Amino acid sequence: MSERQWETSGTSEADELELPEEPLTVRQRRRDALLHDALVFCSAFSVGALLYALAAVVREDDETFWSVGLSDGLILSGLIAGELFLLWNNGVRQGIRGHSIGKHRTGLQVVDVRTGRPSGWLRGLWRGVVAVGLLDLALAVLPIGLPTVLRRLTPEAWHVGAFAYLAVLVILVPLLLPTDRGLADRLAGTQVVDSDDVTTAHHRHALAAIDAVGVIGVLVVFALYLSFLWPLMGRLPSLW
Repeated sequence: MSERQWETSGTSEADELELPEEPLTVRQRRRDALLHDALVFCSAFSVGALLYALAAVVREDDETFWSVGLSDGLILSGLIAGELFLLWNNGVRQGIRGHSIGKHRTGLQVVDVRTGRPSGWLRGLWRGVVAVGLLDLALAVLPIGLPTVLRRLTPEAWHVGAFAYLAVLVILVPLLLPTDRGLADRLAGTQVVDSDDVTTAHHRHALAAIDAVGVIGVLVVFALYLSFLWPLMGRLPSLW
């Protein structure tokens, strides 16, 4: 091989090694945003459970504190706090600012399909209500008898297990199939697009610490819950 050919070959190989990575698609970043939002949800859940535990310490004596009622209360309080946060983060905030905390971290924005601008707090709130309802219904599918908000605050006659399975499908379909708009987007008339407004590095570090604390809190609460209710594990909800 001549010197000229060797130089050309070496240059082409170096160029191949330095090729920039392809940017993530909107769908891929939307999944990442969902993960980030779920982690912050864990933090809100942990705060709600902690507040309930502190109130229980003041209210109860040592003999009744460690009970099934405590584990149920921790789960329910955590879910109420988490779903209120979800209503704000993926609803009101997203309608006003155009993004949730997770979408802000991944460079995405939720906009009106016609104007290309944030949809406003009212439609954002509606979008958040849909997200909260789907999440609460989907949690009822877990075979450990979780005391979800809808289970506790609605009449027993309304507890139709088929809705829970339907909610799981509605959540999973946009993640598994090549579609850019989920049920909440279609009901609210919105779509997810690219955005140049991204969370700063300083805020990313702070959010990572909050995420870690939230995950630890959720694991502790669920470990306590399962320690009391392990005989119920494996019982899927009825379709009726």
